[in-house]
Amino acid sequence: MITYAPEVEHSLISLQDRFVWETVAHETYERGPRWYAIMGVVSLFLLAYAIWNENFLFAFIILLVDLILILGYKHESPPMLVQVGDHGVVVDGHLHLYQDLEHFAILYQPPYVKALYITKKEGIAPRIRLLLEDQDPVAIRAHLAQFLEENTALSSEPTSDILARLMRV
Repeated sequence: MITYAPEVEHSLISLQDRFVWETVAHETYERGPRWYAIMGVVSLFLLAYAIWNENFLFAFIILLVDLILILGYKHESPPMLVQVGDHGVVVDGHLHLYQDLEHFAILYQPPYVKALYITKKEGIAPRIRLLLEDQDPVAIRAHLAQFLEENTALSSEPTSDILARLMRV
């Protein structure tokens, strides 16, 4: 991974203007009273199970997850700027050069998923998921294919994203 001086990196970021759009870091879902009732019952069941098995760490984790879900309810996902250019992809001001990226995949199955997935070469780095909004997936795919290998194995949405959408988290 190459690091540049801040001035050079800033000029590289400004050059990445082939595709530019604004999206959110993650989707937010409306949670009604029914959702809270179901999640409350599931949480109570898991909490009772943890206490019955004397697994207090699991009980503590369940309470932490509940607290995070309750506190995160009103938290809106901040907008972020995405730029795709000839040198790399810029996500909210962070430049990811193509030489540091392994492959990409575009999943376009409206209205459920319209996303660009980018995998870094670093083994432990999480996959970058960018919502495409109203961007043309064919044009973005053609552009990225010039620089990165397309991950054809990722033909459906990852299970973690499906569960997050179904559970509205």
